[in-house]
Amino acid sequence: MQIKSLIIASVILTSFMAAPVRVQAEGRVVPPTVVSKVYLSKEEKAAKLAERLALQKAARLAAKPPVDPVVSRLKTLHKRMVAKEELTASEMQELADSGDGLAAFYYARKLEESGRPSVLPTAVHYYAMASYLGREFAMNRMIALMKSPEVTLSDSQIKNGKDALVKLARSGTPAAALGLADMYAIGQPFPQDTAESRKWLMQAAKAGDANAAQKLAQAAIMPQDGSAPDVLAARAALALMLASNEPGKVAMAQTLLARLDATNPLEVSQ
Repeated sequence: MQIKSLIIASVILTSFMAAPVRVQAEGRVVPPTVVSKVYLSKEEKAAKLAERLALQKAARLAAKPPVDPVVSRLKTLHKRMVAKEELTASEMQELADSGDGLAAFYYARKLEESGRPSVLPTAVHYYAMASYLGREFAMNRMIALMKSPEVTLSDSQIKNGKDALVKLARSGTPAAALGLADMYAIGQPFPQDTAESRKWLMQAAKAGDANAAQKLAQAAIMPQDGSAPDVLAARAALALMLASNEPGKVAMAQTLLARLDATNPLEVSQ
């Protein structure tokens, strides 16, 4: 009995003494496994960066549409032209025909300066193209050639020139309206039309052209067709002259208005 008691006591004592050891073992923090770091050399880093950039560039190129060789050539020609590099006549014409207004002007000028009368109608065509595309500095040469009786234009060339002038005139360019008025007045290249001439003179006058207003006033006071003077039209034109920034035109308008009030309209221009 004593021996059995001793054995039980010994087991209990052993369990009691082992318990703290298990708790300590269970609560112990196990350090993490240490993994060695991999260090890349400068050459390896540069190689990886180059590879990544190459992949990114390839992705960008794959997303872009293929380059049109014709468009690329036209861009190159335009850059050369802007840089004042000499282009051949065929290169300039190719660029103009693509819708480049500046090239159209340069090509028209090259044709006009060639001294060959046979190419002047073609020059009008390209001056008209340049004018229509917003290159207003091409307009004056176009008007001069269109008004010249020595330049024979086709119906399409006349239409292209007229369309360019009408577009500019309606957008507020007095010189374009004045050019149309002159062409209708002289009957070149359009048929003579006094009403159309006056319409475009009024357009130019309203856009601020004092010369157009003066021509309107004179035409109203002394009609070339022998009809009676149009006093109301004359006063309207003189009012536009008075709004001019040109002192000479203002003074002339004041004088004509005074004479219009005091005399017979037929005597105003005397």
